[in-house]
Amino acid sequence: MPRGTVNRRTFIKKGLAAGTAGLALSRMTAAGYGRVIGANDRINIGLIGCGGRGRGLIQVMREADPEAATLVAACDVHKSRLEDYRNEQEKASGHKPKGYRDPRELLADKEIDAVVIATPDHQHCGFAIDAIEAGKHVYVEKPLPGLACDLPALNKLYDTAKASRLAVQVGTQGASCRGVQAIKKVIEEGKLGKLFRVESTQTLKKPYWVGYKGPETEAETDWKAWLYNRPYRPFDAKMHAKWMGYSEITSGTIGGWMSHFINMVHYVTGCGLPKAAVAWGGRYAPTNDPDCTAPDQTDVVLEYAEGFHTQFTSHFGNAIDNEKTIFMFENGTIRCKFGHMPGNPILSGEGVKKDFEEKPLLEDEPPSPLVLHLKNWLDCIRSGAQPNAHIELGYKHGIAVVMGDVSWNVHRKVTFDPKTREVKPV
Repeated sequence: MPRGTVNRRTFIKKGLAAGTAGLALSRMTAAGYGRVIGANDRINIGLIGCGGRGRGLIQVMREADPEAATLVAACDVHKSRLEDYRNEQEKASGHKPKGYRDPRELLADKEIDAVVIATPDHQHCGFAIDAIEAGKHVYVEKPLPGLACDLPALNKLYDTAKASRLAVQVGTQGASCRGVQAIKKVIEEGKLGKLFRVESTQTLKKPYWVGYKGPETEAETDWKAWLYNRPYRPFDAKMHAKWMGYSEITSGTIGGWMSHFINMVHYVTGCGLPKAAVAWGGRYAPTNDPDCTAPDQTDVVLEYAEGFHTQFTSHFGNAIDNEKTIFMFENGTIRCKFGHMPGNPILSGEGVKKDFEEKPLLEDEPPSPLVLHLKNWLDCIRSGAQPNAHIELGYKHGIAVVMGDVSWNVHRKVTFDPKTREVKPV
């Protein structure tokens, strides 16, 4: 159910924001508010995307609260993967979820209260919009936009979610990490003075996409549905499987990794949208697949009106400096791991002053934020509260991803105008 085929280069040449200004709020019907779920009612879940991430989210959801939710339906264009997963669920729980090949059919299922969207990045915004309009609560994986050409859909998703009363949680689970919440408290107290720089590095020996598997023939899948809003091309088994490494589909680690880091920064600082970005990237890693087109070395610098900037670095080929984030203040430093699982942050005078010893912000290592994140979503479905990674945070990381993607393409500094919702080269 594509929402219009968009060519990335054409989109950028036309001003980087075609259709982004003046998008009207979605028309919310009564269905757009969802059914009232009682404190003892199970939440009926539909899964869109039965790959490793989608399966993992459902498993962790059960760990988070075994009695809260039931998987009643699953959807995937990959035929054998869908059937294998349904059979797995029947063995594990005694209940075989309904199977759908078309997300529209799943979303029309009145038994379903909420959906988990774990599809390729370019489908996130569109399916989330459809789900909200169908009255379903939404857990949608990050990044919200795959590329700059997805900016109109990102803007519409923001408007649609804001006009609803549904619980929309973005899969940037660092927002539910107790370590991140501790960093936020330190910043709010102001004892470290001005924050002026945050830098983060995430690396691996091999790009994470090189080992992914998918359908070998077009008969095993619905290729046109998988392409969604991307220009048609003949079936490509490698792209179907390793789409995270293709710049025609998504922005590589800008969306795949930076979204986690920058969401953490937005959460702890309470800052506004980034106002400028500069990005660089290239293909240098000997461990990359030669057919993949996304950069395997990436740097993105983002500037904020609050007077600080961030630098995200990712590279493959050598895993040195993996899982490192540093918050630099005028009177101290906070170190933690990467944004998706920051761990227990360490506060010190490193690099500034030596008159206080380093100390962890938490007494113990915090639990997995993903468990807490999914439980937070389920709790908000019942209570009507706003989830930790709400649409405001999701929109901010989405704009940061779009700015990074645009800058990487045009090889120039770009800015974002929040009034017109446009990204433009300087």
